[in-house]
Amino acid sequence: MLTFNFNNIDLPSGAKILDVGCGEGRHIFGSLQAFKHAYCIGYDQHIPSLDICKDGLDFFQELNLGSTIFVQGSVYKLPFEDNSFDLIFCSEVLEHLDDYHLALDEIHRVLKPGGKFLPSVPSFWPEKICWILSRGYQNMPGGHVRIFKKNQVIAEITDHGFEYEKSERFHGLHSAYWWLRCLVWKTQESNWLVKQYKKLLEYQILQNPSWLQKIENFMNPIFGKSIAFYFQKK
Repeated sequence: MLTFNFNNIDLPSGAKILDVGCGEGRHIFGSLQAFKHAYCIGYDQHIPSLDICKDGLDFFQELNLGSTIFVQGSVYKLPFEDNSFDLIFCSEVLEHLDDYHLALDEIHRVLKPGGKFLPSVPSFWPEKICWILSRGYQNMPGGHVRIFKKNQVIAEITDHGFEYEKSERFHGLHSAYWWLRCLVWKTQESNWLVKQYKKLLEYQILQNPSWLQKIENFMNPIFGKSIAFYFQKK
């Protein structure tokens, strides 16, 4: 499930795309379908996630054309030349980083002038409620170390040499799922309601029925779990 609206992104044929903190590759695979002849690099420090990406790439072989790779490394030192990419994703990563300013400097360095930078972070109030409900959620290893406010993200990324274009919220149905998990944190794996809600989200991801999409679109402006930003390098 994508965190950005690819209809808002205009790229040339053969564009170079980097996903910083790509996880299991959802935005890379989305890019292969959305952008003609794109050259994509998924970049993450978590090797098991990269292994899943490589397995998933087999399903996109006709779109891949040998132009997609996955690379392990640190966001604090990207192994790419200056001004290399037309588009950089950084979805649900900045809230995990001790020094996200250094990461933003590196992203700015490797993005072409005029290139698009698309970060996303958890929305403030849905995330704040999770922190209030559960200390276990707060203290997960490798979890979130801060909660961003929308205006803070815009101001700080702008200070790193980017121009703000717009933002929007996604994944409204996910907020209540995480609140439920936080309420029963110690027993969440066996909780019946958590399991049923997870099945609903899996159904949404796999089938994407129009009625469920309409419900989520209605919820997103207030309850969207993620807020996606669209920036351009000055």
